[in-house]
Amino acid sequence: MEKKRGKFKFHYGFAIVFGGFIIMALLHSMLQTCFSLFLVPVTEGMGIARTQFSLCTSIVAIVMMIISPKMGKVLGKKHTRAVFTICVAGMGISYATYGFATQIWHMYISAALVGFFSCGAVVMPVSIIIANWFQKGRGTAMSIALAGSGIGGTIITPILNRIIMNQGYSKAFLIFGILMVVVEVPVAFFIMRPKPSDMGLEPYGADSGTETAQGEVKKASKSIKLSDLKKQPFFYIYLVGIFAMCICGYGSLGQLSAALTDSYGATFSAVIISFFLLVLTPAKISLGWIYDKFGSKVGTIYVMTVYGIAFLLLAFVTNSPMIMYFMAICFSIGVSSGTVSPSVVTAATFGSEDYGAIFGFVNCFSMAAMVIGSPAIASVYDMTGSYKIAWITCFALSILSIICLVYADIRCKKVYADCIES
Repeated sequence: MEKKRGKFKFHYGFAIVFGGFIIMALLHSMLQTCFSLFLVPVTEGMGIARTQFSLCTSIVAIVMMIISPKMGKVLGKKHTRAVFTICVAGMGISYATYGFATQIWHMYISAALVGFFSCGAVVMPVSIIIANWFQKGRGTAMSIALAGSGIGGTIITPILNRIIMNQGYSKAFLIFGILMVVVEVPVAFFIMRPKPSDMGLEPYGADSGTETAQGEVKKASKSIKLSDLKKQPFFYIYLVGIFAMCICGYGSLGQLSAALTDSYGATFSAVIISFFLLVLTPAKISLGWIYDKFGSKVGTIYVMTVYGIAFLLLAFVTNSPMIMYFMAICFSIGVSSGTVSPSVVTAATFGSEDYGAIFGFVNCFSMAAMVIGSPAIASVYDMTGSYKIAWITCFALSILSIICLVYADIRCKKVYADCIES
């Protein structure tokens, strides 16, 4: 709530955060966190290999990667509300069509449709809308909304498991596809209003100055456009940093359980994964607060340094169960960078005027990392019989992401200042 003259006044931006949380809780959870629950029943039911079914996730990510730049531009323009609502409905309907598949190629078609519509239904529109509504506390607002995926996954997992066991995977796809439409379309249309000006309001914190204590540009009128950024070398260095960050995030998460099982056994691995998931939501929210409090440079250095510590512990500590609890805390903070950092750092570095187009372009590289990350780390294990080299590589990528993102931030501020002077 917003404080004014000693009283607290409700700001509609908080309703936007709530709506984003609900979107992430159901849509993102079913897209990523809970989709793996279908792996065994679908492969056994269709008599196919697990790699064949896993290709659905790759297809979703590839389609999102391809259309992300265009979708970002569309969502950043006047028809955000209509496009967002249509994409939410389309994602729900497409997800339901998984349940009608009798052959795996039917699922591949569904996956392509899910990838297309989810690009305009989940992380990107939520991030764009929150960037429009918050000048102050933007990082915290985004992290709270994006944390919905963790809480949603925790709630949905046992329910989805029971439906699959009692009614089969086809019925589960259909039920949750319909649920997406019934629950999330009203949220997208009625709650997630794209801009404060649509309601005659100002962004939260608009009256508290145009810059934070860290000097980060917050006012939309002083932002940089994508067309300008494409002419700047630092922007491509920034993209390398995002790619390196997301390779760590998306790549390591899928292999963490297997790595712990190799070193400590399946039972202890399950304990650490449960502890990691317990810590993950507060870790995401705290990361957003750190970005707000100390700025994007300090936030990035913090999260990727902590992530690097987790990778070093995974690489070199293989016989100390207690240290693995500390590793899990570090890992939960670090892996939050994959969802929170691209959204928050992009807004903090380049502002919000052309945020939709810029974030759409940036998200393309995040999705590329999702496609490449986990298979790349798995291939290192297949070649060497160990994850050690992969974890050391992830540590190096963590350092690379810090260098690239901090450099890009500094250069952007300098170029921005030069433009203002001229």
